[in-house]
Amino acid sequence: MLIIMLLLNGCSLTQIIEDEGSADLSFEQLYSSLEAEEDSSIEDVDKETALEEDSIDTLSDSSDAASTAVKSGILSDPSDINLRDTDGNGKNYLFTYDGEDFSVVYTTDNWKIYDSYKINNTEDMTIICEALISVHQIHGSDMESYRTAEDMAYEWLQHNIAYQFLSDDSSWKVHAQNVDLDPKDQGKSFSEIYEDRTGKEFNLKDFLRSP
Repeated sequence: MLIIMLLLNGCSLTQIIEDEGSADLSFEQLYSSLEAEEDSSIEDVDKETALEEDSIDTLSDSSDAASTAVKSGILSDPSDINLRDTDGNGKNYLFTYDGEDFSVVYTTDNWKIYDSYKINNTEDMTIICEALISVHQIHGSDMESYRTAEDMAYEWLQHNIAYQFLSDDSSWKVHAQNVDLDPKDQGKSFSEIYEDRTGKEFNLKDFLRSP
């Protein structure tokens, strides 16, 4: 149920980050920050989404995947991922995480991480983003400031949550599989990104996987 709350409370998560000076994006912090609201929020979620019991059961896999992010990360420094420029042109890069190579491409004000859904630990996601911006910084939404590793990891987290919820036949599943870290989506939840892209109101029931 907390995973549903995570997706539905994007604005609340943004406030959590603003309130915490360190902007720690670990799931431990997100869970503890939401626990106080759980009783009342669950009632609201039930009313707003009208989820049936069998639909809730289909979220178990997503909950299990998200719970793995509570564990401590395996990275301690940006150098641990061995970020390297594969062609010497400052565009195509590889980094290594947990024994697997990940492709990442830089274009002006954009870092695109392919198969980003495979990395679920928010502490490690932040360290990876630190490595990326040490090579090429990305402007913030005001096009004057620069994005931080923490807010980039927050955007990445939104994609991962979306990937867990979307059905395999959803065209948005492909978009959520990779993450584009750019100025326009700074601080936005998945629902806000969806509404910006489509002009449609976000409805969680439209994205839940069928039982």
